Amino acid sequence: MTSAPRTFTPEQTDAGWRSMSLLARFVQRGGHPAPVMPTVALRPGEQQYGAFLADALTYQADGVFTDNGLLWSGSGTGWQSHGRPAVTITSERLLVDGDGYEFRDLVMVRPNPLDWSVNLYFQGHPPLMLRGTWVPWMTVVMCAEVYGSPWPPGHVAGPDAPITVMCENTQ
Repeated sequence: MTSAPRTFTPEQTDAGWRSMSLLARFVQRGGHPAPVMPTVALRPGEQQYGAFLADALTYQADGVFTDNGLLWSGSGTGWQSHGRPAVTITSERLLVDGDGYEFRDLVMVRPNPLDWSVNLYFQGHPPLMLRGTWVPWMTVVMCAEVYGSPWPPGHVAGPDAPITVMCENTQ
């Protein structure tokens, strides 16, 4: 796997983790992320929730998403880095260096907050991995918008799951 070097300061990781934890608890209690002043052109009714830099990688392989999942027709070159582009999350889509990923095309979300990353699978796009201090927070925002919960269905098994305990212990 090729990716940009991770150079996050303790202040960045603390701020990202704390923001993710507080938002996850807020969404769990029925809250919703707050919109911010837009930095990109929005569609009517669309709201922006944030913008930040993140390492972006796409999985290069021969395959397509179908209604029943992923169908691979050959092999590929694996994860390819696209540097550390600007990422913007709105109520309808994710923008990564100008490329739009529509939430209506979202097939699967595989968060890994302990690695500061998420793998996203959208119909019509190769798998996308984002990594950075604000990616766990963005994952909670996306899941709140798409699923109405802080995590995708089935990700957090209950109050004893390690990530839930870590969120609850955030002061």
